[in-house]
Amino acid sequence: MKERILCTVGDAYPPEAKRILESVGTVDYAVRSQKQIVKIIGKYDAVVVQLGVTFNEEVLKHAKKLRVIASATTATDHIDHAAAKKCGIMIISLKGEMEFLKTIPSTAEHTWGLLLALLRHIVPASNAVMGGIWNGKPFAGTELQGKTLGIIGVGRLGTIVAGYAKAFGLNVIGCDVQKIPASVCKQVLMDVLLRTSDIISLHVHLMPETQNLIGTAELKKIKSTAILLNTARGGIVDHDALLRALKAKNIAGYAADVLAGEMQLGTNCSTHPLVRYSKTHANVLLTPHIGGRTAEARAKTDIFIAEKVREVLS
Repeated sequence: MKERILCTVGDAYPPEAKRILESVGTVDYAVRSQKQIVKIIGKYDAVVVQLGVTFNEEVLKHAKKLRVIASATTATDHIDHAAAKKCGIMIISLKGEMEFLKTIPSTAEHTWGLLLALLRHIVPASNAVMGGIWNGKPFAGTELQGKTLGIIGVGRLGTIVAGYAKAFGLNVIGCDVQKIPASVCKQVLMDVLLRTSDIISLHVHLMPETQNLIGTAELKKIKSTAILLNTARGGIVDHDALLRALKAKNIAGYAADVLAGEMQLGTNCSTHPLVRYSKTHANVLLTPHIGGRTAEARAKTDIFIAEKVREVLS
């Protein structure tokens, strides 16, 4: 009897990944809400998920047959690990797949795009042109060459970003719980990084010890001319403290691809305090978690995860 697999990625799932899954089971492709998944999850042996639905205890208690939850992400904070373990469900993700992940630069590239867009006022300048105004005087930007980039979390993505920074002529420093190779950047204490960096980029996983890693105390140490980049997870930055720092002009700007509590927002983020602030302040630039959303990255990661699912179910 073939396994039953639910793929919540829907029609965007690559043909090769579909072929792999269909070789081991009957697959239903459909983007589902959390409420819908609760109603149907009981008939599936495996589920391939994406961000947007939280597989918590409430969902998993209905998953009587489920053996595998697979997510083409490095972070898995959308899955309740304790509940999954209690139910005997295996979690498959990209975490720890270092050799494969070296082929996926998309989030690092997006980090650099956010940096350039914020420092050179690309979004408001473009909006002005679309409004019929051809006047560059209000949009004088800041150069990168000679500035100091501080990277918090110098793993795969942090290392790639460090390479981009060197190509642009920046001085690069980093802090990490592990030893950073000297060829990547100079390793410093976090306190030193916060006080001396012109740009700070976050590349750590969201865990209990990194929740609100950048809070009131840390923001007070940052230069008032510095900007903060976050393409990791929203919960790494205390958004209340960040808003206070922005309003007090204790930090020059913030660019992020993530929001704290984004999975509870659905598709309507208009009530989020940081989103509301960004509507009237050009020094905050936000994108809707698109760092990994390139055609190349999605295809490679979906195929990789499909292969992992096949290995488990075969």
